[in-house]
Amino acid sequence: MDAAPIDSLAPHFFQVAYVVRDIAEAEARFQQWMGVPSWFRMDNMEFGADCSYRGRPADSAAHLSVGWLRETQVELIEPLRGESLYQEFLEAKGPGLHHIAFDVPDFSATIAALSGAGLELLAKGRVGPGSEFAYFDCETAGASVVEILGFDEAIRGFMDSLRQQSADLIAEQGA
Repeated sequence: MDAAPIDSLAPHFFQVAYVVRDIAEAEARFQQWMGVPSWFRMDNMEFGADCSYRGRPADSAAHLSVGWLRETQVELIEPLRGESLYQEFLEAKGPGLHHIAFDVPDFSATIAALSGAGLELLAKGRVGPGSEFAYFDCETAGASVVEILGFDEAIRGFMDSLRQQSADLIAEQGA
């Protein structure tokens, strides 16, 4: 694997993601247990024409919700329909920690490097303009699923605004 993507991966740690059965219940639980002060929910996210799952075209949907624990994004994923990594995980293991994610500056180079290192690409795609994702199976390397994210500046700016709103709420609560 090319040293540049490896060297640049860790500083871009971004997210911890959980697969859940009920997103509203999970939001409340994570708010209570972990202190995530607010959530931004995306209901009925479609994974279709621009997405693949295990080498096949994707046709699934999920509720997604993101919140912040200081500098780390927490994502909750409730699969709704179709075959997906999320549904596969839920059926095999039940709800729980699904993946960690890195928002990398060079999405294509990082994907090529991880693929070149022999890590299995599980799913890949685009969700709207400015947001690419790829999931790799890293269990053979002693890790879990790893997601690589490629955001454009507009998405990064939006994520920064959500992070700042969360920080402001935490400050108001005196936490």
